[in-house]
Amino acid sequence: MTNIKQAYTPKKIVDSGLIFSIPLYQRLFEWGENQIIQLLDDLYSSYKRDKESPYYIGMLTVKRTENSIELVDGQQRFTAMVLLGVHFNWKDFLYVSTGTDNILRLQFTAREEDKKYLEAKIMGIKCPFINEKMESGLNYISKHLKKILQNDSDKDFEKYIFEKLTFFLSELPGNYSPMELNIYFERMNTSGKSLENYEILKVDIIRRLRTDKEKYTLLWNACSIMEKMILRKHNNEQLENLRNRYKNAMTEIIQNGNIDNAFEKYQTKFDIEEEEDSDDNQDLDTTSIAIGDIAINTENPYKIIKRRTDEHSLLTFPEFLLQVLYICLNIDFSEYGKNGKAEEGILVTDFFDVRKLCDTFKWAFDKRGLDAETFMQKLGLYRLITDYFIIRMNDEDEEPYPFKLYKGEDKEKMKVRMYLAMLYSASSAMTYYMWMPKLLTYLERCVSTNDSLDIDASEYLTKLKEIDNDWHPERNVINNDLTYTTIDRYWFWRIDYYLWEQRELFFKKELLNVVEKYVFRRNRSIEHIAPQHPKDEFGDKDRFYWDDESRPEAAMKRDCLGNMVMISSGQNSTLTNSCFEVKHAVMQRYASGNGTVESLKMLYVYSKYKSWSLDNIDEHLLFSMNVLKYSYERDCRRWNDF
Repeated sequence: MTNIKQAYTPKKIVDSGLIFSIPLYQRLFEWGENQIIQLLDDLYSSYKRDKESPYYIGMLTVKRTENSIELVDGQQRFTAMVLLGVHFNWKDFLYVSTGTDNILRLQFTAREEDKKYLEAKIMGIKCPFINEKMESGLNYISKHLKKILQNDSDKDFEKYIFEKLTFFLSELPGNYSPMELNIYFERMNTSGKSLENYEILKVDIIRRLRTDKEKYTLLWNACSIMEKMILRKHNNEQLENLRNRYKNAMTEIIQNGNIDNAFEKYQTKFDIEEEEDSDDNQDLDTTSIAIGDIAINTENPYKIIKRRTDEHSLLTFPEFLLQVLYICLNIDFSEYGKNGKAEEGILVTDFFDVRKLCDTFKWAFDKRGLDAETFMQKLGLYRLITDYFIIRMNDEDEEPYPFKLYKGEDKEKMKVRMYLAMLYSASSAMTYYMWMPKLLTYLERCVSTNDSLDIDASEYLTKLKEIDNDWHPERNVINNDLTYTTIDRYWFWRIDYYLWEQRELFFKKELLNVVEKYVFRRNRSIEHIAPQHPKDEFGDKDRFYWDDESRPEAAMKRDCLGNMVMISSGQNSTLTNSCFEVKHAVMQRYASGNGTVESLKMLYVYSKYKSWSLDNIDEHLLFSMNVLKYSYERDCRRWNDF
């Protein structure tokens, strides 16, 4: 059978002789309008940008059988490509000619009706059975192509898709049992992230390196495992010794520019053995010219499941790569106005889109002269710095933000931990660049001038606040309309941080233990204290006339910061439209340990007020605004004004 370790396009498929099949454990085609439109829009953007460059749809995981190539992961993308073939009538792509017969390129295991439906669509005849998802997919393709092409040639774009829509195949071992394949498939489809784009990028970067390709490949593999620290504490090793290994590795890179020595000298046999045994480690022949030569993880899936960990870095590896790239290119998107355009025309929304990772790096190499060696050195350095100085996430609330290496006075160190958690909760893949690169470069400067790495925690916290205040300047509090329809959720997290930091001012002793255990979480939604549509409980409708046109000032108070808190969507749905007294009872239960306090702002309200009125809303609005304004004061004595 044909060697499948190479890049494929629909055009190359025609010459390949490969037949693909969808195994029984695979779910049916599920893509809807959004996925079809996204694929076509991305294809069209790539076509308009450079008609000679390939558009990658990633790596498909397959298993070779006697008669076909089974699609273990990637059938949604492959089926979408087949539907494009149906639309454009690519008969040679859709069928494999055996000389005596034409066999459907995409086979369906034990799904005869789906096969008959697809053949009927290819031949343009009616079929008594309709696969509704495929039928809808074909309609979306036809409709959206008409919309995006307009005056462009349909044939030119079709030719681009046929010759440049590119994917890679990665083959699983032939000894996987059907049960193991099913588990592997479930793992691939519940992991919540795609690995294909940075595996493709790895090959491109390794090709561009002039020397030490093997060592840089090992470095990339180690950096990519964000669930684990790049240097690990082994059995019986003292924590101080691990700190020294991190310190020496960072110093080696900064002072001597020697990435090889940094890891050769200070990685232990234990670290290397763990890397070789890791889920994401990939062997790479650095002289290879085919990305298909990178095998995806071929470990038995039962073993994979047993080794899962709840701890992880703040950023995924693709997100981390983009932050390092941003630093290397020395870009400041804030210089280019509201559209976020850099001088070569790239948008900030494109630059930090992890789905466009390969395109962004291609732009960096072609337009900004990115040097592969420099990038790899910075990648190794910033990964060490991230491990040492930045919190990790843990699903266990007992220690939600592990801080294993960084030393400092416990009280101030905890403030750093909480502030980082606040920034993380308030960020997304599109906004990390507003603070993470500045923090990493600050820490790099500290490392280069500090032999012990014991950066003073209060100085660290001051720098964090300075970076954040540049992102969210005080004028945004004064000038912005912090109301229900316009408020950025960041302001709720900021209020909660400062209520935590100044907790002894705002909470009674019996609540301090609850406040100290507060955990920042991302899944938050805004809840009205006095509900928008109050139930007829305790006379709420007598107290609040939100919709009475004769009292417009009341409607304004409904949606002001004084009448809002931010809690999880689950807690929000539980409390929706309940009156203040009901919510007060629920919060008392949470504060006593029967539940989780998800908002310190809410805890403050229900600890201070026994009932709720328009005057209370005014008072709490003033309080909330003062917390925000005082948070910009460098002199903490101002808090005593409360």
